[in-house]
Parts: sequence; C-alpha cells; structure tokens
Amino acid sequence: MSAVTMSPATPTPSVPATQLKPKEHGAYAILAIPILTALSVCSPSVASACIAVASITGFLAHEPLLVAIGHRGARAQRTSPAATKRLALLLAITIACGSTALLLGDTKVRFALAACAAMAIVSFSVAIAGKHRTMAGQLLGVVGLSIPCLPLLLAGGIELPVSMKVWGTWLIGFMSTTIAVRSVIASQKRQSRMFHIMMLSFLTLAVLLATVVGKLDLPIATTPMLAMSWILLWSPPPAKYLKRVGWTLVAGTFATAVWMAIAISSSLR
Repeated sequence: MSAVTMSPATPTPSVPATQLKPKEHGAYAILAIPILTALSVCSPSVASACIAVASITGFLAHEPLLVAIGHRGARAQRTSPAATKRLALLLAITIACGSTALLLGDTKVRFALAACAAMAIVSFSVAIAGKHRTMAGQLLGVVGLSIPCLPLLLAGGIELPVSMKVWGTWLIGFMSTTIAVRSVIASQKRQSRMFHIMMLSFLTLAVLLATVVGKLDLPIATTPMLAMSWILLWSPPPAKYLKRVGWTLVAGTFATAVWMAIAISSSLR
C-alpha cells in the first residue's frame, strides 16, 4: 500500500502593515490639518465625527488599492494578500460613516458630501491610471484631500459662505506648498521652473486681491505657507534635505491653521 507524502505549503509572506499606509507623507497634513482646524471651531456632532472618520479611512484605502492593482510592483502585489481585505474593510467603514453623515446632515451637508464622494471617485481613478504623481494629479489630490473640511464645517454649524472661504483658503495654501516642493524636485533635475513661478505668483496675487479688494479676512492666513513656498522656490535645498523641508512646511501649515481658527472664532462672536 503506497502513501503520498504531502509537504506543507509554504505560506505566502505578507507585506508589513506599515507598507500598506500611504507613502505620500505630505498628504497626511493636507487631510489632517484642515480636519483638526474644522473640529476646533465646530460644534461637536455625530455627523461631524462620521465625516472625519470617513475621510481618514478613505485616505488610508489609497495605498492598499495601489498594492492590490499592482502599482507598487508585482512583488508587493504577490506578497500582500491582506491588501484587498484591508481595502474592503476601509471602504466599508468609509461608506458606513459617510452614509450616516448623509442621513444626519441637512441639505447643504448632503451636497458637500456628494462633492466629496465625486472627488474620491476621481482620485481613485487617477490612482488606478497611475497619474497621481503628475502635477495635475497632485493638485487634484489637494482638492480631494482638503474638501472634507467643507461638509465637516457645515455639519458643525458653520455657515456656507464661511465654510467655502475656509476651504478656498486651504486650497491656496496647499497648492502653493505642493508647487514649491515640485519646484525643488525640478531644480534637482535641472528642469525649467518657470511654470512653478507663474503658478505661485498667481496664488499670491489671488490672496492679495481677496484681502485688499474682496476684503476677505481668511486668505491672508496662508501667509506662512506662501512665504515658505517662495523661499523654497528661490533657494531650493539639496534633495537630501527634502524630509526636513516637509516638516518645515507642516510647521508653517500649523501656523496657518492657528491663524485661521482664531479668525473663524472671531467671526462667530
């Protein structure tokens, strides 16, 4: 009587959990700081909490998506069976929290959440197409990552005009820092930076016009972010200092957040 010897199957190694977190570190600040600023000036509510959670889990789903579809390399895709499961879990939480906020929010909140959902779909589509590292892809990412502050502010009792001004101010600030970082990378590659100069000049002019002509009190809060962006544009540091540059930009962004929170709180009195 013969017997067949079965050798134990070799388990497929999985990528550590840390490798399933988004690698675009600047994106953490673009998402988190506007959310924290909004929460600091809003009246607490279940809808606001759900919007914040949905925004965070939707963001964290980005990296598992890229791994699952092979954009992080065939090896990462092959050795990460957990990526698809994590993607499904994060998307489920995002949909559940987003749906709860949709049910609890008023009409303005619902329209803002619909805009967030549309931007999320566009952002995931850009990632699937592999265009998320282009200039257009990154600026689109700024829009998609910062827009959750809009329904969050509305759900927290902030009026629509003020909420729109807050979001518009964040767009100007984060677009300026994104352009500045891309300018530093372009300088290392000895590429033309004229487009970066033109874009940053346009954003700076927009802040000046909004403050002086439009008499708006929030856009001027981007001054720390614009100042650091101009410094990076005119004196780009070596590539080895990019991480330090990133933390410096985060510090400037926090300064803008404090300035903005004080301005919003003053306008509500």
